[in-house]
Amino acid sequence: MKMNNQYVDTDSLPVQPWLVWMITTPLAIAMVIAMLLYSSNANAAQEFRVKDGDTITVKVSSRELTRISIQGEGRLDKVWGSAGVLEIQPDKDKGEIFIRPAPGAPTALSFFVRDDMGATYTIVAQQHDIPSETIILKPAAPRRSVGRGSEYRSTPFVDRVKRLMKGMALGEQVDGYSYEDSEKKVPLWAETQIILRRTYTGYDLLGEIYTIQNISDADMNFHEREFLDFGSRVQAVSLERLSLGKGETTFLYVVRKPLGGE
Repeated sequence: MKMNNQYVDTDSLPVQPWLVWMITTPLAIAMVIAMLLYSSNANAAQEFRVKDGDTITVKVSSRELTRISIQGEGRLDKVWGSAGVLEIQPDKDKGEIFIRPAPGAPTALSFFVRDDMGATYTIVAQQHDIPSETIILKPAAPRRSVGRGSEYRSTPFVDRVKRLMKGMALGEQVDGYSYEDSEKKVPLWAETQIILRRTYTGYDLLGEIYTIQNISDADMNFHEREFLDFGSRVQAVSLERLSLGKGETTFLYVVRKPLGGE
């Protein structure tokens, strides 16, 4: 090294502690941050925002248990899977399940789960050689304080149907139910236009609100018995009006058991 036209032997210069600190500390900090990030990612739960009918793809351990739970106060109420493909261990106290692929199960397997609000989700599980995983389902529908568990089932069935019918007729939010608006046309009779306007989803009941418009040139008369076969699993029906003139509209309320309901 040359200083003021003189050569200095740099190997003989003392190494200053502060210089070592300046060099090594950023590197050490970077390494620690990287290790923390890796640890955080490795232990992070798989979280999915879901609504009734959704399909999600998850990673599960091929050899260890995988936990599946509902966010917050939610509970899993039922699970369906092909026999001999999946080992299922329910935790009834916490309302969650633990699963593990059975020996010889396909790399990708699917099953269904239903939560305590009546929403059903399809889960496609892909096996990986990884430790135990946790999967958290985060329902998009808001939770209500009533409508699940033994307390709900202790209410007589007829009273539950009446309560849902009343809420639909008044256009109110019904405790224990989430709802979704729609504009789905239902072809039934050429003289009418029937549109599904709203669906209420609860623990073990579905409520549907339809509008029925007379699009013919003549008056039309209805009876609620005509709608007992309006789709499957119908438990009760109610019509706002039984007679419609040309162009007039009425509301139809239908309560049915959900698909897979007990």
